[in-house]
Amino acid sequence: MGSNSSKDDQIPLLLEDELSTLSDIKPVFEDLKLVLIGCRGAGKNTVANAIFGKKVFTYWTVFTHKHIPVTQKVSGRRIQLSRTPGWKGDLSRSKEIKREIVHCVQTLYDSGPHAVLLVLNVNSELSISTIITLENILTHQLWKHTIVIFTNAEKDYSIEDYIRSEQLLPFIEKCGQRYIDIQKADNNQIIEMIEELVASKNSASCFNISKEKVDDKKTLLSDWSQIVKRLTLKINVLSNYKEKLKDKLKQNGKNKYAMYKLLDAKDAEIKRLTEIVQDKEREIANLQSRPEVTPDQSMQLQIITELKDQLKVKDEEIKEKDDKIEKLEKRLQMWEKKKWRTHEDQRDTEHASYRSELGQNITSVSKRNHTPIQLQELASNGLVLHGWDEALLEILRELMDDQLKRFKDLMHFNKEWKMPRASVDGKTRGELVDLIIQKWGKQQSVLKTRDLVKKIPRNELEERFRPFLEELGERW
Repeated sequence: MGSNSSKDDQIPLLLEDELSTLSDIKPVFEDLKLVLIGCRGAGKNTVANAIFGKKVFTYWTVFTHKHIPVTQKVSGRRIQLSRTPGWKGDLSRSKEIKREIVHCVQTLYDSGPHAVLLVLNVNSELSISTIITLENILTHQLWKHTIVIFTNAEKDYSIEDYIRSEQLLPFIEKCGQRYIDIQKADNNQIIEMIEELVASKNSASCFNISKEKVDDKKTLLSDWSQIVKRLTLKINVLSNYKEKLKDKLKQNGKNKYAMYKLLDAKDAEIKRLTEIVQDKEREIANLQSRPEVTPDQSMQLQIITELKDQLKVKDEEIKEKDDKIEKLEKRLQMWEKKKWRTHEDQRDTEHASYRSELGQNITSVSKRNHTPIQLQELASNGLVLHGWDEALLEILRELMDDQLKRFKDLMHFNKEWKMPRASVDGKTRGELVDLIIQKWGKQQSVLKTRDLVKKIPRNELEERFRPFLEELGERW
C-alpha cells in the first residue's frame, strides 16, 4: 500500500520504539512559572500560544487592563503563565500597568517566577525610559531573570544583525545573552529553549524581589545541583536515543537526509546542555569555596548591591537626559535656522511688494506729468539717487502710526515747503512716497525727509539716509 506521508513524517513511525525513549526525559523544571510583559502590539499572545502549543489567548485579550493567569500541562511540565497588559509608548506613564507587572512578579507566585519574558516586536522601539522604569519597579536584579523574545522578524533575517543595527547589544548582555527569535522556533522548541535559558541563569532559579537581593548560598547550591542532576539525566537519555538512531540508520538506508538532520539537531542540543552543566559545576565549585557570610556581612553586601543598582539607574537617567538635551539643542538650532530663513523670505517678499507698489505709483505720476519725475533735473546735476524710492518707503514703514501722523503734521505746518493738509491726510505710505517725490523731487525729498525724521525724532534711521546724503554731499 502506498503512503502519502513525507519522509519527515515517516521518522516517528520508523523509530516508534526509539522515540518512546524520549518520554523518559524529565523536564528540568516540573513547575515552570513565567510572567509575560511587553508593550501593545509586541506579540505577547503569539508567544503565549506558542508556549502552550495551542490558541489560549485571542485578539480580545488586548483590550483587558488586568493580568491573565493561565495554568496548563505541556510536555510533562506544569506551566503557570501570567500575561500582563501591554503599555502604550512609555511605560513610565502607565501607573495601572506598572502595578499589574509588580503584582505578577512579586506576589502572584510564592517563590517568584522562573523568568520574566520581555516580548519585543522588531518594528517597535524599547526606550531607555522604559528600561529605567522596569528597574525602578522590579530592581536591577530583574535582568538576571529576563529572557528577551523577538517577534515579527523576517525568516531570512538574522536577529543578531538586528540587535547590532538597533544598538541593543548592551541591553542583551545585561540580560545575560538570553534571547529567542520566535520566528526560528516551532511550538515544540519554544518551551525547551525557555527552559534551557532559565537553567543557564547565574542566579537563583526564581526571581523573588521580596527577599534579600544577595542570593543565599544554600539556596543557590540546592537550585544549581538540582539543575545539574536533571540536565545530566536529559543528556544521557538523548545520547542513548542518538546511538539507537545511528544503529537504525545503518540497518535501514531509507530517509537518510531526514535522519541525519535529526541527528544534527540532537547533537546541537546535547552540546548546549553539556555547556550549561559545565558552567553550573564551575559555579557550584566557586560557591562552595566561598567562605560563609555572616548576617552583618550579608547586610553590607545587600547595601552595596542596592547602592550599585541605584548608581546604574542614575547613570542611565543622566544619559537619557543628556540625550534629550542634545536632541532639544539640535531642534532649537534647526528652528532658529528655519525662523531666520522664513524671516528673510518674508522680507524679500515685502521688498518685492514695495518695489511693485512704488513702480505702479511712479509710473502713474509720470504719465500724469508726461515726464519722468525730476529725473532730468537730477541728471543735469549728475545725480540719480538710485534706490531712494524704495528707501523712502522703508523709512516711512519704520515709523509707528503716531509718528507717521506727526510726520504729516510737520509736512503741513512747515512754512518753507508747506503742503496742504487735504493732500497729506488719508494717504497710505506708498501714496505719500509718490506725493513727496512729485512735489519735492528726489534731491530735495532726501533732505526734507531727513529734517522731518530728525524732528520726530527717529535718529536711529540715519543709516537709511547715509548713502543718499553722501551722494548729495550732505550729512545727517
